[in-house]
Amino acid sequence: MYTIYQVEYGDTIDRIANKTNTTSDNIKNLNGFNSDSDLVVGSLIIVPKTSGQIFDRYRVKQGDTIYGIARMYDVKPETLLLLNGLNKNDYIYPNQELTVPAKGIDIYVTKEGDTIEAIMNNLGVDATTFAIENGRVFVMPDQLIVHKKEENN
Repeated sequence: MYTIYQVEYGDTIDRIANKTNTTSDNIKNLNGFNSDSDLVVGSLIIVPKTSGQIFDRYRVKQGDTIYGIARMYDVKPETLLLLNGLNKNDYIYPNQELTVPAKGIDIYVTKEGDTIEAIMNNLGVDATTFAIENGRVFVMPDQLIVHKKEENN
């Protein structure tokens, strides 16, 4: 559930985030960027699709931990850290906003050596569902892959 965006003259990561209704951290994490200097006019980058909500925002409360928030949203702590541009030793603070997966969304972040088959097995999806939900996948490290879970109601 992402789309490809072509970088235009004058674009910054913040400007692209505003245009595509996402966060700068999401764009940085999806594309492995550290700063605006990583943007090249005409290059293609990955941004989350805005149709259908993939992410929610969570406001950190006193006493929260990454591990507790990850458990609450049924996501690996490492994935939550990556989504928010945090390292495992970083602190989180009350009132800080974190990006979390929306209800019913499975998130997987690719790592070196992943294959499409391994990712599909990890998410428990078939090739057709995987292709519909993710479009083109390049299987580069730190690429975000999503899957909408079946409702069990």
